[in-house]
Amino acid sequence: MRKECKANGIRISYEECGSGEPLVLLMGLGATARKWGPHIAAYEKYFHVYAPDNRGAGQSDKPVSYAYTIRDMAEDTIGMMDAAGIDSAHLNGISMGGAIAQYIAVHYPDRVRSMILTNTFPYCCTSFRRAIELMRETCGQLDPVTATRLGQWIIFAQPFQETNEDYMLEREYEDLNEQYPMPAYAYKAQCNAILGFDILSELGRVKAPTLVAGGDRDLFVPVHVTEEMAAAIPGARLYMAKDGGHVQHWEQLEAYNKVTLDFLLEHRQKG
Repeated sequence: MRKECKANGIRISYEECGSGEPLVLLMGLGATARKWGPHIAAYEKYFHVYAPDNRGAGQSDKPVSYAYTIRDMAEDTIGMMDAAGIDSAHLNGISMGGAIAQYIAVHYPDRVRSMILTNTFPYCCTSFRRAIELMRETCGQLDPVTATRLGQWIIFAQPFQETNEDYMLEREYEDLNEQYPMPAYAYKAQCNAILGFDILSELGRVKAPTLVAGGDRDLFVPVHVTEEMAAAIPGARLYMAKDGGHVQHWEQLEAYNKVTLDFLLEHRQKG
């Protein structure tokens, strides 16, 4: 069910479904909550799922700004939780969504029951920074097909690309026909939110049980960054998908859903 609320001074649109303990799903750069569909199908059987469109994306407001911040989007999420009557929730954040989840876990620890950090980052290493800068500066300069294929080349692991071109062409068609396309200024503002994010030194304050999920062929976020993030969070578990890219959660959907759902079920409140 699609709902909306006022949060942090803007309108946030979100998907809500399922029943059980609340689970908030936070999507990455340039994407809408629709992308969570293959995971919601597994999660909604056990959890009350909330999947917002981040500011700038989908049906949420798109404030005109040179830069959003991860703090902005974290406070948008807290505002949505407040509006929905959620005292605390499990979080799963993909890429930029994982940065949002980290900020919430550090600055609003009592609002987080458990946390999954999927193919995300605690800061921008040099190669990742240069990739985000490239995507920011080419936004609006390339034709839509070329831009979509460049993005796919970066986020999908090469072994997956070699054997799953039909899948990628289907995703390309979906992206090119997105019902709520993202304005270039909003995409660039999200890129700048990523470029301004650095929370590594604060991750020792995370109290929530945490699962870090990455791919060992991620071109975007190097393995050493994923490992560094996991090591900085007290008690965090690390799951690395073999031959998985930045979107190993789609490339290896069944395995990812099982690993993350098992973790979430383990950390449901007793009684």
